Amino acid sequence: MSVKYIILGGLMFSCSHGYEIKSQMTQKMFGEFGINDGQLYPTLKKLEADGLVVKTVKHQEGAPSRHVYSITDRGRADFLQWLENAEGEDRSFRYDFFRKDLFCIKSNFLRFLPKKKAVEKIQHQIEEVTNTIADLKTARSHMIERKVDPLHIKVWEYGIMNYETRLEWLNGFLKEVQKWRK
Repeated sequence: MSVKYIILGGLMFSCSHGYEIKSQMTQKMFGEFGINDGQLYPTLKKLEADGLVVKTVKHQEGAPSRHVYSITDRGRADFLQWLENAEGEDRSFRYDFFRKDLFCIKSNFLRFLPKKKAVEKIQHQIEEVTNTIADLKTARSHMIERKVDPLHIKVWEYGIMNYETRLEWLNGFLKEVQKWRK
């Protein structure tokens, strides 16, 4: 995840203050993988120093001043160059699904657990994935209600499909484990 380009991409839609970037744009888009303060504010400061964004301070009565960020022409050009570039898009690591998924790695060795423990472990994964699918579908519905960019919704649907495929696999895997003796 490139924090720089997530921020610049969000600013391509509109100007925004730091808290809004964090809470509205990245938190809703990336959930638990959103941008935290330790990433956001240093990145905004660097983007400003590099001339990619400009900060305007808006004073408010009875409240702290807001720092509103806007993308500059240079920032827009940098973002569009990154967007057009294909670097990193190809999924060249064929086995990432395995290497980056600890449950998938452990699944190869579940036969060393008692059947009951293995079944519980898989059932826990099924519950987690089912809850995630429900959360993603709820978020998708809210996105549709708020008339979010249809491209964002399509990306969200891709995520839902990935989890639905994982759920299907988990259910088949559970059936296989349940065939074991004891």
